[in-house]
Amino acid sequence: MRHVETQLRTRELVKLKMQKSALTATETNAVAEKVAAATGSTLVEVMGHTFTLYKRREPGARVEKR
Repeated sequence: MRHVETQLRTRELVKLKMQKSALTATETNAVAEKVAAATGSTLVEVMGHTFTLYKRREPGARVEKR
C-alpha cells in the first residue's frame, strides 16, 4: 500500500494489475475499491484484473522523469 501511495504522490495516474490466478473479476473490483479508499484516490476504471487510480498530485511533489 505504501508503494501505491508513493506512486500517487509523484504521478497522478497509476495502473495496477492483480494476478489472474489469485482473483476473479468481481474480487478485483472489491480490491480496487478498497485500495482507492485507503489511498484517498479515485477509482477510474476496472478492466479484467487491471485497475486505474487517480489522485491529484500534491503541490511541490517531485515529478519522476523517464
